[in-house]
Amino acid sequence: ENTKSRRISMLHTFAFLCLWGLVAAGGCLPGDDECLPNWAPTWDMYRSTVLYTCNNSGLHSIEHAVKFGIVVYDWSNGKAIWANQHPMDDDGLLLKQAELLLAADPGVPGQAPRVWVYRNTIKALNWYTSVRNKLDDPRYAAWFSKFKDYKGPQSNNSYHVPACDWAPPKPKCSGFYHDQEQTPEHPGGGKDYPVDGACKEQCDCGPINPCGEYVFDHRGPAVNGQTFRDWFIGEYMVSNETLLHRNPATGKPQPIGLGWLDDSMTLHGPTEENKYYVEDTGSSPQEMKALVAAYKASMTALVKKVIPMGGFWWQLMRTRTHNLAGMDAAKCAQTLRSECTPNPKSWKRLQMYNIPKGGKGVTPAQFTDYTAEFLLTRGPYALLGYSWAGCTNGQESRPRAKEWDMDFGTPIGDAACKEVRPGVFQREWSLATVYWDCATGHGNITRT
Repeated sequence: ENTKSRRISMLHTFAFLCLWGLVAAGGCLPGDDECLPNWAPTWDMYRSTVLYTCNNSGLHSIEHAVKFGIVVYDWSNGKAIWANQHPMDDDGLLLKQAELLLAADPGVPGQAPRVWVYRNTIKALNWYTSVRNKLDDPRYAAWFSKFKDYKGPQSNNSYHVPACDWAPPKPKCSGFYHDQEQTPEHPGGGKDYPVDGACKEQCDCGPINPCGEYVFDHRGPAVNGQTFRDWFIGEYMVSNETLLHRNPATGKPQPIGLGWLDDSMTLHGPTEENKYYVEDTGSSPQEMKALVAAYKASMTALVKKVIPMGGFWWQLMRTRTHNLAGMDAAKCAQTLRSECTPNPKSWKRLQMYNIPKGGKGVTPAQFTDYTAEFLLTRGPYALLGYSWAGCTNGQESRPRAKEWDMDFGTPIGDAACKEVRPGVFQREWSLATVYWDCATGHGNITRT
């Protein structure tokens, strides 16, 4: 999978939500001052660590997974397995992975869900069984975008993307718009069929449509009394595989969180989709405005549904774009003076403190710096760990700091940090004192 493109996707999605106003809300809606989860906060260091990950070659090691307080699984997790299923069942394998982790460590009831899973908000990925069931049913045809003037297999070379898969002598074709930007393929099809997960035989996303990145139409009308938006929120996003999940052994509620809710619809087409979507679908400017408006309405409705029931998702977090380490002394002091105040503005959002480059090359001293910055400035809702940094293979794993297994207690009086002398900032925890010296560019954690 193309790591660069996924990082671009992250920026596109986050920028879209920021412009829209979803990333500045208590209920996470435009006009709200906060965007915080409805679950109980924690100051526990281990429970405050997070890993967004995927293992291309198989399921993620539970031995590694339990080293993080929260694990978020990407759609690519276990790709070598599900890309060769007949038919593919990516969402089913994500559920299996989540339940394996929950069996090893169920997390803390009332706090953040222990494990979160990927969903796409605009791409209809038909290696998800839940999506394929609707795509393959002609009653729901209006819920998906279509190629302009599709006439069957003879239209295969009529667009900027192929309408058929590469599987001679009997390829599958579809009049629903789809591309192969990040799609499992049977190797050998050339540049029109880039392989993002190799199928040993013809890729099997069901008997009707080829595997591809199809596109949801959020304007979808009611079918048997259920609109597209009803299904999108009430079955695809909120289901017994996510927030309504129950422990398979006890039957008791055991939520699986929504994780990375990827991509969005723009006036130029879906993010991370072929750039000629508008031309290949024949969509007018008015239709594109209607598609974007419907998408926004669905996401607003999703926020209203998910937040009160204890859900959240990655793009609602605020990822810190700076690290104190390496910052010049004057900017460091300026930054911390703005944060070391009673109830700083940053605490009104769940903050994600990201370890850069997936932890590659990070030294123990640097891990101490990243952890010290986290402890010095974090609010009640904050996570430290890894955002998207590509998939791993086999037993590859992200490194951890020794401090992440330590108990620092809680901030004394829940107070923020303070400047104790020029350029030196301190925060008292019940079991530690945390410092940051802007002159040296390093932090220190002294356990008491």
